[in-house]
Amino acid sequence: MKPVLCLGDICADIIIPYADALKAKSDPASCLNADVRPAEGGSAANTACAIARLGLPVLFAGTCGQDAYGQMLKAGLIREGVDTSLLRMDPGMPTQLVLLVLNEQGERTAFACPAHLGSQHAILEDQIPDDIADRISWLHCNGMMLRENPAAKTQLRLMRACRDAGIPVSFDINVRVEALKNPTFRENLMQAKLFADTILGSAIDEIPLLAEERDAELAAEKLAKTGATVISRSGDQGADLYRNGTRIHAPAFPVAVVDTVGAGDTFDGAFIAAKLCGLSDADALKEANAAAAICVSKASGRGSPLRAELDSFLASGD
Repeated sequence: MKPVLCLGDICADIIIPYADALKAKSDPASCLNADVRPAEGGSAANTACAIARLGLPVLFAGTCGQDAYGQMLKAGLIREGVDTSLLRMDPGMPTQLVLLVLNEQGERTAFACPAHLGSQHAILEDQIPDDIADRISWLHCNGMMLRENPAAKTQLRLMRACRDAGIPVSFDINVRVEALKNPTFRENLMQAKLFADTILGSAIDEIPLLAEERDAELAAEKLAKTGATVISRSGDQGADLYRNGTRIHAPAFPVAVVDTVGAGDTFDGAFIAAKLCGLSDADALKEANAAAAICVSKASGRGSPLRAELDSFLASGD
């Protein structure tokens, strides 16, 4: 099988357990772990690792610095079996950092550092070989890269090229309303949805945002009318897939949530892997929900399961 190409962000997550720190401050004897810790992150990089852990070949394209964080990120991809030949390490800029502040429920508030012109947006068009469409089986990317050039221009060009070549293109919206102050960013999003075969996002805000429709169900139906498969994720309420006037619902798996970082990325990776392995939409949704459940039960944005772990989890729930 030709590899999946994941293009997009790779960054060092600096995880700040704020809720645990408050508890430790009020009760020093609690021995809670309130240490700030670095972790390998980036939505596209997380998805690449999730696919690799399920046994499929993966190629990652992105940019980071050539500093200690960049070396950590590259080593992490290699450790997971991801092909890093399209990862560019720029000696002239520091690696993008993302500060992740965790609350009591394990939910995160993210702060990019720097907020603009970071290394993850420095993906150059000449990083991507002209014959890339002949070398891959699927392209996955996200909306985060559409905020700034050169990454936005590179991604849109690649999405169009893969669509024209008949390569499946999945697009995780991965944005929030507050990020749309720049009209160019909104225009880029609207272009991207035209090039995607599969659109994934949060039912609460991302799907309605891209469809320009407030009601989540109507928004997903509207996007699906363009011919795309639309996957609307609702956390512990499960996920819905819309295509050709039909809707498939897959319930979530109940687990104790430790950390929600990377859950959507893991879902995306498991869904892509399932479809490339020939699974039906219903079974692919089930596997994606199971993989996301495993991820949130761990204190890691890279908590996606290996194939054996996912199979065991699914078997225990039947």
